[in-house]
Amino acid sequence: MVEPLTAAVIVSLFFSEAIKESGKALGKGAADTFPKLVDTIRAKFQAEGTEGLLKRAENDPTEKNKEKLQDELQTQMDADAEFANKLKVLVEQLKSQDATIRQVVLSSIELTGDVTAKDISQKALREGSVEQEMLKDVKAANIDVGNLNQEA
Repeated sequence: MVEPLTAAVIVSLFFSEAIKESGKALGKGAADTFPKLVDTIRAKFQAEGTEGLLKRAENDPTEKNKEKLQDELQTQMDADAEFANKLKVLVEQLKSQDATIRQVVLSSIELTGDVTAKDISQKALREGSVEQEMLKDVKAANIDVGNLNQEA
């Protein structure tokens, strides 16, 4: 059974650094498909009068702004099956065109308290280019890590 496409997946792709730097990390097909995904979302938000949410998230990609964007995108996908299907096709094209495996754990976290990260593993199960990151751009009072494993 195919997993339903969620706005969370799309918003994650939308703000992915690897995709933004498409010339470095993606093949030509994916580099061409990603702008189509962005344009499709932008056109829908313009038509619905909610482009301000998209612009705010792009200009200030805080978790709060991303969540608002995600909620609105999910609402629009739920209300418009044709739009949701078009996004699903584009996301599937991106997945099939990009041979890079990206795994990220605990990225861009800023806390006033402590972070504990233990017993986390990343394992790439297929061949290809692999990018694995753990504890990237994490700011906390104290960071306690242990038993972190990456395997490709």
